[in-house]
Amino acid sequence: MMWVEHPSPEGCAAPLGRATLHLSLHTDYGLRLVMHLTLAERGAWVATPAVAQRFDISVHHLQKIAQTLVRAGVVEARQGRSGGVRLARDAREIRLGRLVADLEGVGTVVDCKRDPCPLMGRCRLKWAFDAAEQAFFLELDRLTLADVVAGPTAAALRALFRAEPGDGGATPDTPVPTDPTPGN
Repeated sequence: MMWVEHPSPEGCAAPLGRATLHLSLHTDYGLRLVMHLTLAERGAWVATPAVAQRFDISVHHLQKIAQTLVRAGVVEARQGRSGGVRLARDAREIRLGRLVADLEGVGTVVDCKRDPCPLMGRCRLKWAFDAAEQAFFLELDRLTLADVVAGPTAAALRALFRAEPGDGGATPDTPVPTDPTPGN
């Protein structure tokens, strides 16, 4: 997880949108994978190369991400010709905050050990960022994986995986919604 700062004359009370939080590609791709698995036939094994092709990402990278999700108990994996990945639990039981924490890691906003910082252990900055990160995960935990895959997201994912590879995923009769507001 990374904060990208945009200078603001308003200081800390700057309107949302001035400083943005960016999740790692590892997390982004992991979320895409489990969102797709949510729509797969229950119990069906989904081949990671097919998913990687649709999302235009490295098969090797997606397989490493799948292993992270296996260790977290979110995904099951089976090797071999009839293998693949599938959700280990019902999507209604998978909390979004816990999922993002499993993919992103916890306590990663400020890494005092990286250089290491001479203030390590005597500075409240890490504490403040860790508290903000916890609040972020708790807010996301209000939603399940099933919640975020409902509605327009499900339609867009179905269109992407129904279309031919290389055509961008949208079919003429299936518009991809642009308004992320539920119900719109």
